[in-house]
Amino acid sequence: MVARHGQITNAALRVSDLAAMLAALSLAILINYAPDANVSTPDYAVDFLSTRVKVANALLCGLMVTVWYVLFNLQGVYRSHRLSTFREEIKEIAGAVALASSALLVFAHIGVWPTITLWTATCVAVIGFGLIVTLRVMLRLNLRRLRSRGKNLKTLLIIGGGQRAQWFASQIRKRNDLGYRILGYLDTDERFENGVSDIPWLGELSTLPSIIAHDVVDEVVIALPIKSQYAQIEAAINLLEEQGIMVHLFSDTFPHQLATSRPSEFAGAPLLSLHSAPAVTWRTEIKRLIDIVVALFFLVLLSPLLFVVAVLIKLDSRGPIVFVQERVGFNKRRFRMFKFRTMLSDAEARMKEIEHLNEKSGPIFKIKNDPRITRVGKWLRRTSIDELPQLVNVLFGDMSIVGPRPLSVRDAIRMEVAWQKRRFSVKPGLTCLWQVSGRSNLSFEQWMQLDLEYIDRWSLVLDVLILIRTVPAILMARGAS
Repeated sequence: MVARHGQITNAALRVSDLAAMLAALSLAILINYAPDANVSTPDYAVDFLSTRVKVANALLCGLMVTVWYVLFNLQGVYRSHRLSTFREEIKEIAGAVALASSALLVFAHIGVWPTITLWTATCVAVIGFGLIVTLRVMLRLNLRRLRSRGKNLKTLLIIGGGQRAQWFASQIRKRNDLGYRILGYLDTDERFENGVSDIPWLGELSTLPSIIAHDVVDEVVIALPIKSQYAQIEAAINLLEEQGIMVHLFSDTFPHQLATSRPSEFAGAPLLSLHSAPAVTWRTEIKRLIDIVVALFFLVLLSPLLFVVAVLIKLDSRGPIVFVQERVGFNKRRFRMFKFRTMLSDAEARMKEIEHLNEKSGPIFKIKNDPRITRVGKWLRRTSIDELPQLVNVLFGDMSIVGPRPLSVRDAIRMEVAWQKRRFSVKPGLTCLWQVSGRSNLSFEQWMQLDLEYIDRWSLVLDVLILIRTVPAILMARGAS
C-alpha cells in the first residue's frame, strides 16, 4: 500500500502545483489588469473572469503548463521527501517557481507571450510560491496524521543491537512523520531495552537471507561496529545490493559492485545510502506520467477489441472473462494482476497433475501444449492480447508499461539465486527485454540476466526502444507459447 499511497500523493502534488501556478498566473494578470479597469466599481474582477478565453491563450497556457511540469521535475520537487527537512523542500520549491517565472519572461522576450511583463512574472512567483508552500504544509500535516495511524509506512530493518542502533530506533519512534515501521533488528543476541524493548529481535545476522526472502523490506540500516564486523557487514551489503534493497550506513564506504552511493540524513543521523536500482529522479517521474498517458490511451483506443475478446472468451468456455492472480511486484509486494482468461476455469487446481511435464529449468513452469489452454486462449497468448487488462494494473501503479514481467507467487518463492531477486527492485511491466528477445525460447537464467541488464541500463530512451521492438515481436509471435 505504501507504493499506492506514494503514487496518489505524487499525482496529487503534480496536479495541485500546476493548478497553483495557473491560479497565480490568473491572479497576476488580474492584478496587472486592475489599474486599467474601472476600479470605481467592484465588478471589475467579475468582468475579467467573464472574459472569453481565446484559443491561442488556452494553447499558450497548455504549453506553459508543460514547461512548468518539466522544470519542476528537473528541480527535484517530486522526489521523495520522506527524509528531507521542510527547509530543503522549500528551497526546491523556491528554485522551481523561480525557473517557472523565468520561463514566462523568456516567452515574453521571444514574442510568444508579449503581454507578460516583469511585474506579472514577479507576481506569479510570489503568489505561486505562497500557494504551493501552503499546500505542502497541508500535505505534511495530512501525511503525519496518516502515518500516526499506521498508513503509508515503509518497512525498515535494523542490523545491530548496540547503543547506536537503539538510539536510532528511538529517533524513528519519535518521528512518526517519517513514515517508517521497524520490522525488527538483527544481532548476536537480544539487546534492545528501555523505550525500544518492544521492537522484535529477529535473530542473528545469518538470518538476513531468510528475512528478506519472506518479508517486505524496503530499507535496511546497518548499525554495527565496522572494525570488528567488517566481513559480516560487507557480506550483508553485497546480499542487499544484489536484491536492490536500499542500504543506509552510519559511516565508512564499502567497495560495492552494483550500488550507487550518496550521503543522506536519516532521523538526524548522517548516513551513506546505497541503491542498486534506478534512483527516483525527474526521469522516473516522467516514466510514470508516460505510463498513465499510454495506459489511458490504449484502454480507450482498444475498448472495442477488449469487448470482442470478452465475448469470445465467454462463448468459448465456462468461467470468468478476466483471470485474477496474485503476483510479486516492487520490493516483493504482492498485487492482484489482471489478464484475459486463456485456460479452463479449473486450471489452478489441475496444476499438480501436469507439473511433471514442465519443460523449463528453474522455478518457472512452461509446457508447449498445455492441455488447460482453451481454443481462444491459444490465439490470445500467441498475440499477447491476453495481457491487455494489465493496462489497469499500470493505472493503479502496481505495474509499468516497460519493466521485468511479474512472476507468480509460486515462481518467486522458488527463486533461490540471490542476484536474480534484484529484479524486484523495480516495478514489473507489460513488456521488457525478455519479451522482445525470444521469450519462451530463452532459459530462466537468460531471462533473469536480461531483466538485470534492463535495470542497470535503464533510461527513457531504452523504454522507447523496447516498445518499438515489442510490436514486431508480437506480430511475428516470437517465443510465444
